[in-house]
Amino acid sequence: MKVLLLTPAPTSLHLGGFATVARWREGLQARGHLCELFGSTDEGGLKQSLEGTLGRFKPDLVHAHDAARTGQQLLGLRTPWVVSLSGEDLHHDMLDEQRGALVCEVVRRAHRVLAPSAAAAREVEERVPDAVGKIDVVPRSARRLATNGTDLRLSLGIPKQRFLVFLPGGLRPIKGQHRAVAVVGILRAAGADVEMIIAGPDQDPVYAADLRALCQQQPGVRVLPTLAADRMGAAYLDADVVLNTSLSEGAAPTILEAGLLGRPIVASAVSGNQELIRHRETGLLYESEEDMAKQILALWRNRSAAGALGVRVREDFQRRFDVERELGALLSAYAAA
Repeated sequence: MKVLLLTPAPTSLHLGGFATVARWREGLQARGHLCELFGSTDEGGLKQSLEGTLGRFKPDLVHAHDAARTGQQLLGLRTPWVVSLSGEDLHHDMLDEQRGALVCEVVRRAHRVLAPSAAAAREVEERVPDAVGKIDVVPRSARRLATNGTDLRLSLGIPKQRFLVFLPGGLRPIKGQHRAVAVVGILRAAGADVEMIIAGPDQDPVYAADLRALCQQQPGVRVLPTLAADRMGAAYLDADVVLNTSLSEGAAPTILEAGLLGRPIVASAVSGNQELIRHRETGLLYESEEDMAKQILALWRNRSAAGALGVRVREDFQRRFDVERELGALLSAYAAA
């Protein structure tokens, strides 16, 4: 099969989406399928139009990841096409007054719609009844990242005994990093020697600038630019806690990556995170900023409990989010299209 994969562009701003599409491409190619990726030219490729790529490659199927950012380009395409939904699609773009109707039209006209969970599939069916019967659940997976990159603590001069909270993800309002800044002050007031590192691309320049200004007012918080792929695994291992502050999520790649490395996770109790984390079994979920501080403080006080959470989440993710299982579900959706 010849498959053209569309990824949100530029990839430097949509790292999670690109990682997902790149993983699908690698898996499909390993099974003998011919794949091309259309999206960004960040990696030095020549700029090409989608129409030109379709004419040259002549795919049997086109797969657009992220309905709002890539799926709209496929409306009217005669070649069979599918769309996989991002967290932004599910919890923001489909509900947006200006763009919602067009995103729902993409879902309505796609040959198949790929949702990351059964709960997400039910949400789509409620919003777009015409999609009933053509939604496939393709659970996200993640590969275990290499951990031999530069030590984050060493490069930033963070003492080994200091409790390090790592908050990765693109800087934009829906990711909610601003909610975590004041938490560091609360933790320090409770006697915790803690530091927080926020790292990710500036996906919303205004929000990113406001966040940096806010962090400058709070000792113990640093904002870093995007970490190279070969440094992310080491950064996760350096952290005592990996934090998620999202106001909504689909299947957060950062949670999957951290979990596969056995890191304790504290995440907001939104539906997508609840699909990944079982509270107090494989991680900790919180409803408010006050609750966030309590959960982190509990892990600071009980390092052995934190370690046990890390072991359980790694075992759970290895079982539930296997790459081959994801690929099998993906190919089944392609066959149905």
